[in-house]
Amino acid sequence: MSRRVFRELVSVEMARKLLGEHFSVGPVGAEDVPLERALGRVLASDLEAKIDVPPFDRASMDGYAVQAEDTFGAEEDRPVLLQVVGKVGAGDVPQVVVEKGETVEISTGAPMPKGANAVVMVEYTWHKVELRVFRAVVPGENVMAAGADIMAGELVLRTGEYLTPRETGVIAAIGIGLLKVYRKPRVAILSTGNEIVQPGEPLPYGRIYDINARTLFDSILENGGEPKFFGTVGDRRAEILARVEEALGWADIVLTSGGTSAGVGDLLYDVIDDLGPPGVLVHGIAVKPGKPAIIGIAHGKPIFGLPGYPSSALMIYNVFVRPVIRRMAGLNAEIQGKVVEASAAERIFSSGGRREYMPVNLVQTEAGSYSVYPVPGESGAITTLSEADGFIEILEGKVFLESGERVGVELFGSGIKPADLMVIGSNCVGIDVLLSLMRSRGALFKTKVVSTGSSGGLVAIRRGEADVAGTHLLDEESGVYNIPFLSRFVIAE
Repeated sequence: MSRRVFRELVSVEMARKLLGEHFSVGPVGAEDVPLERALGRVLASDLEAKIDVPPFDRASMDGYAVQAEDTFGAEEDRPVLLQVVGKVGAGDVPQVVVEKGETVEISTGAPMPKGANAVVMVEYTWHKVELRVFRAVVPGENVMAAGADIMAGELVLRTGEYLTPRETGVIAAIGIGLLKVYRKPRVAILSTGNEIVQPGEPLPYGRIYDINARTLFDSILENGGEPKFFGTVGDRRAEILARVEEALGWADIVLTSGGTSAGVGDLLYDVIDDLGPPGVLVHGIAVKPGKPAIIGIAHGKPIFGLPGYPSSALMIYNVFVRPVIRRMAGLNAEIQGKVVEASAAERIFSSGGRREYMPVNLVQTEAGSYSVYPVPGESGAITTLSEADGFIEILEGKVFLESGERVGVELFGSGIKPADLMVIGSNCVGIDVLLSLMRSRGALFKTKVVSTGSSGGLVAIRRGEADVAGTHLLDEESGVYNIPFLSRFVIAE
């Protein structure tokens, strides 16, 4: 079998353009769901209130429902006397009418009885035979009028609203139990390669556990999709073709990992082309990591062939696939993840030539801003991404970012996970021992460790970015470790 070489590498913009020319990205339809399953979904229709909220005038305090005019002039030393003629609790239907000189005991949330227009808080009364009122109220005081929160006919939520507990609470308030939301796009995941073994199974020599299926599955869930794992297939063309066709029968999008590079065992390119026009649109993108990525269309559905290396696969997912899933789920037009502005903590070198998406750590400074530290590691290392908060984009032709240069960091998740203890510097066994001892004594905290080298750690201490720095610097003149460098890096300036 001859080796297949990449087609001409295309830019990120061209890859997106080719996908857009053959596939219109938008919501994949709507469905009705009960309110108890609506959290995290996106409304597919406007919601209008059919009732007032509250649906009746109700007391907002425990006390006594009165005609406000009866309390005018009440003082602590000159209380107004009223006759108590009844009691109304939450959920009761008032059976009495408050006349002049009368009052009704009332609970918070209870309907106001006819004739009453205010509530005197219980703290300003004394009841024995008659009710003594020590403070005047004005009409409407301590009363929530019908429709004060939401009025019947009011548009309370609009199409495209993402439903958090705040929105579901509003929906519950207007009594809607079934609502129309955008359907979650179905995303099939298929792992390829003779070397792949599923977690939980025995691991023979020369094999590796499937990392990508798990990370992709959870990333799809996080971004509004409905994932389904279609298993692992070896490097056998007929088996890959059959499994991809099965996935296309169920899914709106198909993701594969592995089988995209120009090796003799990589068959995905041929499989996508055989599934029908237009087939493969992109085979090779001028990015790092993720150069071997494939984008194709079959049966009117997009197929993304992600590289096998974990960091490459997840980076291509974040740059190309995540925006598509979010838009198909009806999520907001801001299809990228949350972006945080930060400054390069040190000079950051890129590979040059190709656009680079570099995993980084965000470290908060004493001033409350953020500094960026690159996360070292190869594209085959999952720890490269597990240790990162997000990534930065370095354009083609840019060799490095200067220390202090402003960059936008696109977060991998919904937010930054701040560390209770920030460790920056050289790898140090002593720090691991120290942290272990602290935890054994009941200290619960989140630690973030950023490897920069000893000098970088000392500088981070000086800038207030690190709580602890690992160092092992030998001063050649004195023969003393670390101490001479404290004045040079930390105390200086």
